[in-house]
Amino acid sequence: MDRPHATVTEAPPSVGPLYSTADVAQILHVAQRTVQVWIREGTLPAVRYGRLLRVREADLATFGERLNPRQADAVHADPPNE
Repeated sequence: MDRPHATVTEAPPSVGPLYSTADVAQILHVAQRTVQVWIREGTLPAVRYGRLLRVREADLATFGERLNPRQADAVHADPPNE
């Protein structure tokens, strides 16, 4: 009955920093349920450690850039000449 999701994979031993769905919700200022929906829909990739879902730091950064492209452009833009 529990179907695996396309974006949920088993995590290799060293994948870098990982965040729980609660951590991601707090970082992005959304409800934890919203993060779970994004994972289930395949919008936000996640890894599974047993029954726990975790989001890789790199996947969260990429998702954040897609979520708010104007803010990402501002971060990557050259500073104005003064």
